[in-house]
Order: sequence, then structure tokens, then C-alpha cells
Amino acid sequence: MAITISLVKPERRALALRLLFARFPLEEQSTRLEDALRNCERGSLNLDGLLLAEEGEQPVGAALMMNQPDGVALVWPPVITCQTVDVAGAEQALLARLCEEIDSVGAKLSQCLLTPDDVTETELLQGHGFIHAADMFFLARSLTHGDCEVGSADGELGHEFFCEANKDRYASVIERTYVDSLDCPFLNGFRSGLEAIASHQLSGRFEPSGWRLYREGAEDLGVLMLNEHPDQDAIELVYFGIVPQFRGKGLGRRILADGIRAAAKSGRSVMFLAVDCGNSYANALYSELGFAELARRRVMIRRSSDLAQK
Repeated sequence: MAITISLVKPERRALALRLLFARFPLEEQSTRLEDALRNCERGSLNLDGLLLAEEGEQPVGAALMMNQPDGVALVWPPVITCQTVDVAGAEQALLARLCEEIDSVGAKLSQCLLTPDDVTETELLQGHGFIHAADMFFLARSLTHGDCEVGSADGELGHEFFCEANKDRYASVIERTYVDSLDCPFLNGFRSGLEAIASHQLSGRFEPSGWRLYREGAEDLGVLMLNEHPDQDAIELVYFGIVPQFRGKGLGRRILADGIRAAAKSGRSVMFLAVDCGNSYANALYSELGFAELARRRVMIRRSSDLAQK
């Protein structure tokens, strides 16, 4: 029977999301479904790129593409039910249509995270132009009352919270931190600082007081950005970077310690982040300050044809 792929109408989102979340433990699926639908209604989650595969009138699979303001499309690869007679055909059809949707919205880059041992999905994505770009550690540490004083003996650096008046300075510093960075170097030169700001504001709950632009004297030296995830009782370190001329002076440790203090004072119980496995300096620093690995993911990316030619 022929497989048809269609963008999901609002009234069928719950059906498609149940298929998409089928790989999660059964006890998590209902919560994930409720959260996704609620966030979609609030406007904080875009499900316009949600796809459904059907054989006749039987739903057999789903996939999702979410285009972000920075031109990156986040991809959830196909999930296929055991009710289809052609699993491979449904996967291929869904991913082909997903790539068409990515191209239609003008995304410069699409990104998918896989577990490192998922050979089948890696090969499926590679067949549609994705490449293995990096591996990421997902790290976390508990926050305690004692963390409110961590690293305070080093002295606090001057900083400014984010606001519209200093937005361009934030963007400029972010762009400078990308130079010779070991964290996801495949993104170097890919997006502007303003595009990065728009993207980082979408992760969790953004509050200007969680973002800090550090300076030494009259010179801006780095940024640290924290967003809250109230549903997880957690703080996410969404970005942390030092401009090249201030690296190697111990400032990274002082800034990260300041971020831990701020996170602990928020009252949240956990702080988490993602970092490139190849960023040895950052990983050593995170380990020194108590972060431990939760998971590891393979980063698969697909560049737009225009970007690939450049």
C-alpha cells in the first residue's frame, strides 16, 4: 500500500506526537505530549513542521522539523510503528519530505542529535545529506546553598545584564568568542551574534537578568547566559564564551563560578549544559567545578545547498 506524507493539521497534532514520543519510556509519554501541546498553544513551540506518514488511513510514522530564528532547523528523525508493512519505505519517505520542508523555509543548516550507538539512524540521515559534525556531552551538577559562595574568593568581575541598549555589544562579543573556539567549530562564521541571541532566547525561559556581559576595565571580555527551566527545577547554561585575547588568564573559571553562584541563588536544584566533546579546556573546567556527564549525543548536520557551495 502506498505511503502518504502530510503536514499535520492542528487537530491531529496529538496523534502525530504520540507516534513521535513512542521511543520514550511509557511513563514519560503522556507528560511529554501534554507539555508539547501546552507549549504550542502558548506559542513557545512551533509544530508547523510536524509530519505524519500514513498507509491508507492508518498512521504509521511521524517526524518533526523546527526552524529557528538563526536559520537552524532542529530535526527529530522518523519514528515508525510496527503496523507498517514497509518500515524502510516509510522512513525514507518521511525524511525526504522533511528535507523538502527544511529547504522550503530557507534553513541554512539542519541539526539532529542521535545516541552514539544508533548506527541505523546515522546511516538513514547520511543518505539524505547529513554528516557527523561533532559529539556532545550533556553535563549537570546539583545546586546547593553552599554554591552561593563558590569561587567568591577570586573576586567578582564587572558585568552588565542584557538589555536592548547593550544588545549590539552582546552580539559583538558573542561573534568574537567564536574565533578559534573549540566548541562546535563547524558553526564558526555560520550565524551572527544577533541571530545567536534570538536562538538562545528560545531555550527554556529567558530573563535578561540571567545573561551577563563581563568586562575588565573598559574592555568586554566574555558572556555567560543562563535560562530557567521551571518544569525541571533547573538552570541551563545556554552559552558561555571568552574573547581570544582574554583566554588563558583564569577568567573562564571566574565567570563560570559566577554563573554557578547566580544559578544557586535562583533556588533551582540543578544546573545543566551541553559542550563539544572535543573542547578539552571547557570539559576540564566543568569537571573541576563539579559537573558530571548525563549523556552523550552525536551531532548530525545538513547544510543548505547555497551554504555548502560557499
